[in-house]
Formats: sequence, C-alpha cells, structure tokens
Amino acid sequence: MSWRIAESLLQLRKQVNAAYPNRSKASDGGIGDAAHATRASDHNPWVKDGAMGVVTAVDVTHDPANGCDAGKLAAALVNSEDPRIKYVIWNRQMASSYPANGVAAWTWRPYSGANHHNHHVHISVQPEKELYDSPVEWEIGDGSD
Repeated sequence: MSWRIAESLLQLRKQVNAAYPNRSKASDGGIGDAAHATRASDHNPWVKDGAMGVVTAVDVTHDPANGCDAGKLAAALVNSEDPRIKYVIWNRQMASSYPANGVAAWTWRPYSGANHHNHHVHISVQPEKELYDSPVEWEIGDGSD
C-alpha cells in the first residue's frame, strides 16, 4: 500500500529542522517498523486518504547539545493545546487532547509503554484530514510559557 506522512507533521519536522539545523535525527521516526505493524500505532498508515495510507505520528530526536530539547518541545506542544494534536509522549509521560484514565486533557500522566520515549518525543495528530493535513505553523517555543 502507498503511504505518506501527514502534512501537519511534515510542517512540524520542517520547523524543528530549521530551528535546530545541526540536531541529531538518530531517533526520528515516521512510518512504523515491523513491530509497529503488529499493534495499534499511529506510525502505521491506518488513516486513509483515498487509496493512500496516512501516517499520523512522528518522532523527534532529543538532542539538547544541538539545541533540540525534546522535553521543551513536548511542553511547548502540550501548552499550545493545538487542535491537531491527538497526544504527545515524552520521557515516560503522555498528554492527550482528551481526558483519559481520570486525568484531564492536556495534563501529563504516566506512560508505561515498552519504549520510554526518552530518546525522542512522539507526536500524534488527529485522524481528520483538515487537521492532519493542516499547513499551519506549530508553536515550538521553549515550553516555558
């Protein structure tokens, strides 16, 4: 099956790359590997745009030595409450745009998945085309506001 990464996430990656041109991309990700294909994951192209599968998640490598602090990026994205965001995972924590497990939307809660997400931040976007393909720039500030 043909697939592509959601346009909103390509915009996010473009902004991160422009802000931190020397950052490592060692833990960057888009399409899932064989292990991802065996489970529910937004790294799989499960959203359909016609005959094309759309990947609605990306990973951005944590590389504070070269300016890309994934914790600050994660905080900025969560603080923005951008309607495109489905959830963000960083360093054994998850924040989603919806309440879950008794925790309010946009609030960090423990994440216990096998991958602790301490080498990269994971960003998933909503499955609606007007959101996942939105070209609007992201708020990727330092997360301190």
